[in-house]
Amino acid sequence: MTEKTSLARAPLVSVEISSAWGEDSAAAEALPNWLPDPAFCENCLSSGLRRLQGLQSASPKDDANQPLSAEHPPSLLRTYSVSLRFAEGVESKLLNTTYRGRSNPTNVLSFPIAEESEQWPTPLEMSHSGGAEDANCEVEPLGDLVLCPSIIESEASAQNKNLEDHWAHLLIHGLFHLLGFDHIEGDDAEEMESLEIETLRSLGIPNPYLLD
Repeated sequence: MTEKTSLARAPLVSVEISSAWGEDSAAAEALPNWLPDPAFCENCLSSGLRRLQGLQSASPKDDANQPLSAEHPPSLLRTYSVSLRFAEGVESKLLNTTYRGRSNPTNVLSFPIAEESEQWPTPLEMSHSGGAEDANCEVEPLGDLVLCPSIIESEASAQNKNLEDHWAHLLIHGLFHLLGFDHIEGDDAEEMESLEIETLRSLGIPNPYLLD
C-alpha cells in the first residue's frame, strides 16, 4: 500500500475478498502484477463514504430530510461491508454477459444488495436515523464488487496511470454504483465523476479523467 492511501482513520467499510488466485487456485491467467490488500480497499471505500457524509452535512435540506450536523452526526461507529471478488477475464466476461448483456470482460461490476425498487435505505439515511442506542448494530452490507485485474492493469498501462491509483479509482467508482449513482445521463455522469475526483483527491490521487 502506498503512502498516499495510508490509513488515517478507522474504516467505515469492511471488506471480504475472494480471489481467483487463492491458495488452492487453478486460475488459468497469470498472477496479476499487484492486488490490493484489505486495508487498501477499506481505506478507498471508506473515503468515498466520508465524502458523501461531508456533502450531506454541508447541504441545507428541509426538516423532512434533515442534514447530518453537530446535533445529528453520522454514526461513525456504524460500519458497512462490501464483498470483493478479483476475477479472471473469463469470469468477468460471463458475469458481464449475464447481467449486462455485454460479451466482454470489464474492469468492475457492481451488484447492490437490493434493487432500487425495494427502497433499501442508503448508508447516509441509515447513519442519519441511527443513534447511540443502535451504535452496536450489525454491519450493514452494501453489495458486491467484481474487479478484473487483467483489465485494470491493461487500462493503467494504456492510460499511463499508476496501477494502485487506478485500482483506487475503480473501487470508489464501484462503491458509488452500489450507493445508487450512475453515469448513463450527462448530468448524472458529471455528478458521479465529481464525487470520484474529490474522493481520490483526498487520497492524494490526481484526477483520473485527465489523461496524459
